[in-house]
Amino acid sequence: MDPNAIIDSYVADVVRYLPRRQRADVALELRSLLDDELGGRAADAGRPADSALAMELLTTFGTPQEVADRYRPAGFTIIRPSDAPRFTWITLGGVALIWAITLPAVMLGVIPVIGWDYGADAWWGRLTVWWLGPGIGALWWPGVVITYTLIGALVTHRRESEPQAWTPTPPRMIDRDLISRPGTVVGIAAGALGATLVIALPWLASWAPWLPEPAIEALALDPEFLQWRAPWVLLLWAAELVLYVLVLFAGRWSVPALRARSVLSLAAVGLLLWWSLAGLVFVSPTADSTARILLGLLAIYAAVDAVIAFRRSTTTSRTKPSLV
Repeated sequence: MDPNAIIDSYVADVVRYLPRRQRADVALELRSLLDDELGGRAADAGRPADSALAMELLTTFGTPQEVADRYRPAGFTIIRPSDAPRFTWITLGGVALIWAITLPAVMLGVIPVIGWDYGADAWWGRLTVWWLGPGIGALWWPGVVITYTLIGALVTHRRESEPQAWTPTPPRMIDRDLISRPGTVVGIAAGALGATLVIALPWLASWAPWLPEPAIEALALDPEFLQWRAPWVLLLWAAELVLYVLVLFAGRWSVPALRARSVLSLAAVGLLLWWSLAGLVFVSPTADSTARILLGLLAIYAAVDAVIAFRRSTTTSRTKPSLV
């Protein structure tokens, strides 16, 4: 078969996938490119161009649809390649977080199994209930992320369709380790206030007698929890207070401070999980179930903070600001 006829057939197949207004220009450009490439291969092989050389060239060049995609103008991009890793982490991370919260809650009985009598007290029954409920139900999160991404892509596309002059942004020196002293003071004060309220919770009826009796009963802590598990949080809070006061005076996070923060966050994870799994926290079943969910969320937050603090201590330069 004539190599020119093979190339003509290939070009015709390519332009079929393109808009009509592009076909003539693309066919002319592609035909010229393939002719030059075929002539070069024939010269390298030391023989006239034939059908075998033409087929070898077109095989390595790609399928007609792939080649047409190279010529197709960029359209409405929903997820840019540079944003794909972050989109994937947000989407799959959200689903994993929902599963990490709901699966232990269902398996431990924190979330009661309602309307499922067969196997409700067995682990496989609870696992089935979880999968048919919160397990599959967690897929609402990818839907939310995709919807948000679609809206953002539409807004960006409309903004980029208007010509805008580009101006260079001067580089800025950012010291990632500096802290906001006013913000840190507010954070320490808020933490001290929260700790005070939690410590005073066992004496709620004494310092807040105006509360309704059902509220006081609902917030009654389990005596065994108060005796054996609760006091350990005082040591943790005291250590965190010392750490943040030292950071406040230093005005920045140092490597030892970040490492200490990571260790304390891991200790908080262990303490919160111990509180949640070792027995009752509140006497009221409803309050206790809610508390276990909140403790699980706090444990996840503390674990993330521990990882962030440790990575900051190892991956970021501690000696000079970063150029951004």
